Amino acid sequence: MRYCLAAYRLAMIIALPAIFAYLWWRGRRAPEYRQRWRERCARQAMPVQQRDGILIHSVSVGETVAARALIDALIERYPQLPITVTCMTPTASALIQRLFGERIYHCYLPLDSRAATQRFMQRLAPRVVLVMETELWPNLLLQAQKRHIPVALLNARLSARSARGYTRIGRLMRPCWQQLALVAAQTQATARRMRCLGVGDAALQVAGNLKFDITVAASVHAKAASWRQALQQRPVLVAASTHQGEDEQVLVAFAEVLKQQPDSLLILVPRHPERFQRVAQLTLDSGFRMQCRSQTAVHELQDDTQVLLGDSMGELMQWYVVGDACFVGGSLIERGGHNPLEPVAADCAVVSGRHVFNFDEIYRRLAQFNALCWATDAQQLAQQWLRLLNQPTQRQQQCLNGKRGFSQSQGATERMLTMLERLIPARVYQPGETDAAQPNGNDRTLKMMETKQVGKQEIWFDPRVVEDVPSAFFRPAYWQQQKAIAGNATGRSTVWFIQQGDQGMLLRHYYRGGLVGKVNKDRFMREPVANSRAMREFSLLLKLRELGLPVPRPIAASMVRCGLMSYRADILVDVIPGAVDVYRLLRERALSEAQWQTLGQAIRQLHDKQVYHSDLNCHNLMLDDKERAWVVDFDKCDIREDGEWKQANLQRLLRSLRKEQQKHDDFNWQEQRDWAPLLQGYQGHQ
Repeated sequence: MRYCLAAYRLAMIIALPAIFAYLWWRGRRAPEYRQRWRERCARQAMPVQQRDGILIHSVSVGETVAARALIDALIERYPQLPITVTCMTPTASALIQRLFGERIYHCYLPLDSRAATQRFMQRLAPRVVLVMETELWPNLLLQAQKRHIPVALLNARLSARSARGYTRIGRLMRPCWQQLALVAAQTQATARRMRCLGVGDAALQVAGNLKFDITVAASVHAKAASWRQALQQRPVLVAASTHQGEDEQVLVAFAEVLKQQPDSLLILVPRHPERFQRVAQLTLDSGFRMQCRSQTAVHELQDDTQVLLGDSMGELMQWYVVGDACFVGGSLIERGGHNPLEPVAADCAVVSGRHVFNFDEIYRRLAQFNALCWATDAQQLAQQWLRLLNQPTQRQQQCLNGKRGFSQSQGATERMLTMLERLIPARVYQPGETDAAQPNGNDRTLKMMETKQVGKQEIWFDPRVVEDVPSAFFRPAYWQQQKAIAGNATGRSTVWFIQQGDQGMLLRHYYRGGLVGKVNKDRFMREPVANSRAMREFSLLLKLRELGLPVPRPIAASMVRCGLMSYRADILVDVIPGAVDVYRLLRERALSEAQWQTLGQAIRQLHDKQVYHSDLNCHNLMLDDKERAWVVDFDKCDIREDGEWKQANLQRLLRSLRKEQQKHDDFNWQEQRDWAPLLQGYQGHQ
C-alpha cells in the first residue's frame, strides 16, 4: 500500500498543472472556475471558530440537494458545533450558500495533494468528517487518520460498474475503505459491494436513500403557482440536467410535440453552466423562438416563446413544480442518469432514457410502481410527452404512483442521525444552560468563542465569562495595580490567582523546561496560531469539558509574536471553587481511602476518553470541598489512540508521589496504604 500511495501522491503532483489548466479552460464559459483557487490549495484563512466541528463534503449539486435535510437537522441538533460544508463545483457552491447562508461555513474541498490536505485538516481540525455518497480521496483520509478523526460515508451508493473500477485500484483504496468508521449504504446491494472492497462489518449499515426524504418547500410551491398563472396554463415540459448529445434529441422531440400541442413551452436546463451559451445557439439554429431565464422574468415571457433556457442557478425544483412532465437527462446517453426523485416530489411526471446505472435501484423501484415512462430516442420521448399531455388522468396517476413508492422509502435522514450519535458524542446544547464550574456542566465550544488581534498579539476568549480581554489581562502587574491578586503558587514558574468581582481566575505564563529553558526561558518556535501552546490548551479544555471531564474552564489565551520566528504564550483559566491540589493536602494530612479512589476514577475518566496528560503528578490532581476530583494543567496534552501511555501516566504520578515523600518528612503518603485504593478507583472497583 505504501508504494501505491507514493505513486498516487506523485501522480497528483504531476497532475496539478493539468488540473488547473482544465479549470482555466472551463472558465471560458463559466468564469467561476477561474476563481477561489486559494481554496483549491487550502491556502485561504479559516475562522478559528470553525475548528473542532463537523465537516460535510458534498461534491456537487445532486449530493447537496440530497443532503439538505440532513444538514439542516445537524445544524438544529448541534448548534454548539460549527459546521463546514465543502464541494468541488461552482454550481454546488452557489447552491450551498443559497440553502444554508451564514448558518454554515463554506469553501471548496482542496485538491487531494498531500500538502493541500495537510494544510486543510490542520487549519480546520474537524472532530468528524461526513462524506456524501462515494467521494473518497486517499490523502484526505490519511490526514484524518493521522489526527484520529472518524470518517463516515453517508448515503453511500456504489454501482457494479463503479465497484469493478475500485477493484482495479484495490491496493490503493482498500485501506481507505477499511478506515471508515461508518458507512450508511443506500441499499443492500451497495453494502455487499462495499464489504467486498474492504469495509468492516462493524462500520457497515443500510440506512436507505436521503433522496427519498426530499420535500418541496411551501415557498417553492407559492412561487411556482405564480409562474404557472403567468404562463396562462400552457402545457409545460421540462428537460432537466441534459448533456451534450441529448439537447439535440430533446429539441427534435419537442418539435414533434408542437405539431399537436402548439402552445407548449419547453424549459430546457443543461446540466453544466458552461454549456448554456452553446445550447442557446443550438436552440436558435433549430428554429425555435427562445428566451433565457437569466435575462427574462417568467412573468415577462412572451406568448410566442417556445423554449425557455433555464440558465439560472437553484431553480430546478421550481421548474419541476411548474412542469406537467419532464425528461431527466444523462439517460439517453451513457452518463448514468440523474436523480428522478426531485420531479417525483414535485408531482411532475417522469420520462427517462435507459442509461440510469448511477441510480439503478431508484429507477427500478419507480418502475415497479408504474411511476415513470421510458424512452430510448427522440421519437419515443416525443410519444411519451404527448401521451402524458393528452391524458391528464394517466399523468396524475403516474404522479400518485411515484408518491406512493416515494413515501414507503422515506426515513433515511433520521436513521443516519441516529447512526451518527456514536461519532458525535457531544451533548445537545440547551440555550441558557448554566456554565457552573462542575463536571458535565459546560458545552462551550470554539464556535462560541471570540478572537481579536492587538498588534502582534492574538487573543481568544469566552465572551460569556468576560466581555472583553485587553492585552493587560495577561500581565500580573496589571492585576497588582487593580489589587486583584489573591495569591500565587510557585514551581517551575509562578501562577497567579486573580479575583475580579465574583470571578476567580488563574493566570499562567508558559515557560520552557529542561536545558533549553536555561538559555531560552519562555520563547517558542513560531507556528500557526491554533497550534500555539496556549491556544492548543484552550481548545483542548473546551473539548474535555464538553465531554463532561473534570477539568477547569478556559477563559482566555494569548499568543504574542516575538522577533521573526518565536512567540510567548499565556492562559487564563477558571479557579475551581474550594479545590486544593493533592500535594498541599498531603503536606497537611493523609487522604482517606475514598478520596484516593475518587482520584483514580477521575484519571480513568480521562483515559476512557483517550486523553493523554503529559505531566500527571500530585500538583495537577485536586480535590474540592465537595470531595470531587479535578485534573489541571493540560499544556502539551492531547487526545490519542489507546496504548501503553495510560500505564505510563500512572507511573509518572507514582514517581511524583515518591519524589515528594523523599523531599518532605511531613508528606502524608504511604505507597503500600494509598496506591492500591487509587488503582481500585481507576479500575472501577469499590
